[in-house]
Amino acid sequence: MVQAQDVKHNYQQWYTYFGNMKLAPHWAIHFDAQARIRNGFSDKGQLLVRPGIQYVQNKKINYTLGYAYAPTYNDATGRWFPEHRLFEQFIYRDQEKHFDMHHRVRLEQRWVGQKNAHGDITTWKYGNRFRYFNRTYLPLGPKPRKGSYYLALQNEIFLNLWGNTINPKVFDQNRFLVAPGYQPTASLRLEAGYMNQFVQAASGDKSMNHILHLSVLHNFAW
Repeated sequence: MVQAQDVKHNYQQWYTYFGNMKLAPHWAIHFDAQARIRNGFSDKGQLLVRPGIQYVQNKKINYTLGYAYAPTYNDATGRWFPEHRLFEQFIYRDQEKHFDMHHRVRLEQRWVGQKNAHGDITTWKYGNRFRYFNRTYLPLGPKPRKGSYYLALQNEIFLNLWGNTINPKVFDQNRFLVAPGYQPTASLRLEAGYMNQFVQAASGDKSMNHILHLSVLHNFAW
């Protein structure tokens, strides 16, 4: 009889900002920044800065090419490990009267620095990763005069692809989010919700992160 592998449970807070700035009728700058904190407000976790150039084909379809810097703190070594990413993504938006659904496909090329006992980077591990994201906005009641309330439901699956020395496991992680939100203006959304993140490490160890997820989503001149 094979015993099921234990899943380690952790508690985190993620503070996120997502912005888009229109440059021309079909071009925009995408930017998001995130601080991910582990087990209390003082514990280190991960930082992420992700700019990109976006081509907006129409109200339903857009494409983005970008770069991300995502250093992660390792508790065992007491050091930050750098990560650089390139990414390409496609978004399709299905907007109906009673919901607004976004489908996103993203490909990532990742380089994660490996450090020795002295803290020097000795080599880089490389990996390709596929991500599929679905987010649905559901309105909550009639729109008040100065804004509207809604519920955001989101799920994203991560799969490691060929040539992955960061994590050879095909299944990387899954993130599910439920977040009530308030939209004070047409270009601004504020959300506070719960995210469940299930992660499989390269060793095969599994963990589930229970996350307080706070977000600001902002479209400038869009």
